[in-house]
Order: sequence, then structure tokens, then C-alpha cells
Amino acid sequence: MNVFFYLPITSEIDARIQGAVEMAKSMAKTEVFRSVEDLSSRLRRPADVFVIAFLVARSKKELLDIVLIRHLLSDISVILVLPDRQAETIAAGHKLYPRFLTYMDSNLTEVGAVLEKMLQNYEKKESIEEQEIDAQLGANRF
Repeated sequence: MNVFFYLPITSEIDARIQGAVEMAKSMAKTEVFRSVEDLSSRLRRPADVFVIAFLVARSKKELLDIVLIRHLLSDISVILVLPDRQAETIAAGHKLYPRFLTYMDSNLTEVGAVLEKMLQNYEKKESIEEQEIDAQLGANRF
């Protein structure tokens, strides 16, 4: 399991999302990107397992830069934090097909809860698949 964080450099954003980052580090492999170019470069390389992208757009320009690389996010679960609540911004954000969408002026602790639930669901699914494989291997021995 990989969690890719796109967190532009701002102490306010980092302080409010730090809890989600720390929780993800305890449950999954995490990578933090400070530019869309770095995120894009990483998304072009294969990831070994399921990926969640946690994207914070602090401006419309950053959001539009992320939308330009949306083809690289097509098979990835996206959690998106938008800079404002304007209709144009929301419409652009929905082009990324996020699993969860919120805003900079929201209580960002809920984002951590969503991320934790996604990680737990993945672990549960992986455990069930392993049990099914073990059962199939056991059935084939006889």
C-alpha cells in the first residue's frame, strides 16, 4: 500500500494535515511531493501495490496543474482538498473523480478519518484474498 501526498509548501497546510500524514506513515508506505512535476514523475513509474493520492490544491492554478495530469491518476483512489468553494473550482476538482473531496476552510481532521478508513478497508480486503488463496491451495493438495 502506498500513499502519495501532494502538499505544496505552506506551514498552515502542513500543520493541519500533519495528523493524516503521521497516521498514514504508521499504516502504509508514504511519499510526499511538493510540486506537481515531482508527483507526475513518480506517477509515471509503477507502484508495487494499491495507491491512494492525497492531493492538496492551495490555489486554482495548482488544481488546474493537477487536472492536467489526471490521466496518471485514473487507477488511483484520490482524496482532494480544494482551495475554495466556487462552482468552477468544484467542477475542476470533480474531473479527478475523487473518493473524498473537501475544502481548505473545512475541518481537515475528517480527511484523516477517511484516509484511515480507506487504509483499513484495503488491509481487510488483502487479508480476505490471502485466506481465499490459502484455502484454494489447501483444496488442491488432495
